[in-house]
Amino acid sequence: MPKPTVASLIPLSLLEALRNLDTPVEDGMEELAEEIVVRRLGLSPTVAAQIQRYRQSAERGGKVDSDEVLSVFRLVGRRPDAALVFADAGRRAARYAAHSRGRSSRTLARMSPSSVARRIALRSVTRLARTFFEAEVSDRAAAVEVTMRTSLSIVALPGGEACLFYGSAYLELLRGLTGFEGALLHEHCLARGHDVCVWRTAAAEVYE
Repeated sequence: MPKPTVASLIPLSLLEALRNLDTPVEDGMEELAEEIVVRRLGLSPTVAAQIQRYRQSAERGGKVDSDEVLSVFRLVGRRPDAALVFADAGRRAARYAAHSRGRSSRTLARMSPSSVARRIALRSVTRLARTFFEAEVSDRAAAVEVTMRTSLSIVALPGGEACLFYGSAYLELLRGLTGFEGALLHEHCLARGHDVCVWRTAAAEVYE
């Protein structure tokens, strides 16, 4: 029986976000750069090599074993700034997914009336969410709903802290492809005893 696999862009995005958070700012303390590199995991040669491997696989639309991706989730989850890494990684993963599959839909949407354009764009979001993140997108009367029945984030970190990765990814897809402005609320979570993880859009407040 073949092992479960996951899109390579997921571990790629996690490690790229890790590296981004660990990259020191230009603060005039270049003499400490070597020591900082040694201390910061995201700047290690091991992480650099893994990023290169995942990038090459992602460029081919490849996948990696889910056990390997679980290890990356857990690696990030041990950090005190894990929330920042997961949020950044989710946005990166969404942009990778949209770039690989969503270009033709975006072009067609720009040529269509607004109501038609939204439906076209939302179909693209639905396809990308299902293909890369194993999620289902539903267009309700008042909101868009994203559902995951199983989640690597919960398997890796049962407390639910890594769900931020997926929430950030779905929000970025909606913003980038449909122009959505607002929040994506994590209303149900497997970590809180629900049967599924559910995110629901909430329109931005308008202040006068």
